[in-house]
Amino acid sequence: MMLKNRLVEALDQAKGERGLQKFLKDEPWLVWATFMSCGGHSEYVIPEFSLGGKYYADFVVMQSFSGGWNIAFIELEPVDENPFNKDGSPSKRLRGAIKQINDWQDFEKEQGAALRFQLADESKKRDTLYPERHLAREPRCPKMELRDPKTYLCCEYFIVMGRSSKLDEELIHAKSKFARHHNNVKLLTYDRFIDVAEKSISQYEYYQKRMIDEEDKLFLTKFAEDPAQFERQFAENHPNEIIVCGTPYKVHPIGDGEGCAIDVLGSSYEIFEDRLTFSLNRIESDGLGIPVAENLESLSAAIQLAEIHERFIHFHVHTNHSLDLVDECLQPLRDNPPYLIEQDSGEDE
Repeated sequence: MMLKNRLVEALDQAKGERGLQKFLKDEPWLVWATFMSCGGHSEYVIPEFSLGGKYYADFVVMQSFSGGWNIAFIELEPVDENPFNKDGSPSKRLRGAIKQINDWQDFEKEQGAALRFQLADESKKRDTLYPERHLAREPRCPKMELRDPKTYLCCEYFIVMGRSSKLDEELIHAKSKFARHHNNVKLLTYDRFIDVAEKSISQYEYYQKRMIDEEDKLFLTKFAEDPAQFERQFAENHPNEIIVCGTPYKVHPIGDGEGCAIDVLGSSYEIFEDRLTFSLNRIESDGLGIPVAENLESLSAAIQLAEIHERFIHFHVHTNHSLDLVDECLQPLRDNPPYLIEQDSGEDE
């Protein structure tokens, strides 16, 4: 059965404020497409989002752009209740939803840093739109993590309630001017979901047929079995010093615990952890990070490869052999690394 037909059937049967929530949780693309009008760099749909453990949104929809994020906070109210009284004033239920969203707006203005961290944490743990891409990965817009205080949040607030077929001309007019009188809170009826489902059939089918490779399928299985294993962070789980093959290295956490910096033969390297694998970058004198390798199996392996890489760089400088030769020598290590060993907390390896 097509998305629109299933949606109409679910709406006809829905009762109370949770009447359509399960359907929408199972169709995150429909939620995203209803509240985000164009493509961005990264998109997320998070159900049942907590703001500070005190307030709760039924959904948060996120979309990154250069330097910031569009964030939609969504409150679902009953499908079978009219948002307005006969005189056009907000119903008791709608007034309660308005009060709740005013609390959300206060939280955004007063606790912006905490909100960024909660959005980032929940995106890593509970995204339903593209879990194969996003779970256990730090959300970021180009060049900037969501947690960064310089990241701009463009927040919008939505109440979804009732059916447009139950609104006469006067009540439709009351709905059209609702946002002007209620601090930019937008009111939609559930028929907006029907419009999106009807007009976006090809996009929905494309989303449903997206390819998920075997590596991502394996990750999703592991994540479902034990999400906590992907919560490792350098700052909390890696020592200040690690001995690799008899050489001590100082480990300096960077960012929000997702990576560390080390000094290797006078050059700086940065190592980042992603889904229990590690990537290695060499930091040039101008501050530019040059990728060296990805998908390394341990912090120790990344440090070993950094030293191998740096010694090849010294070889290039002192012998005038080309960097092409350096890359040629390193490529077998990148493709099939034989140097992987288990990380040790400080003993000789």
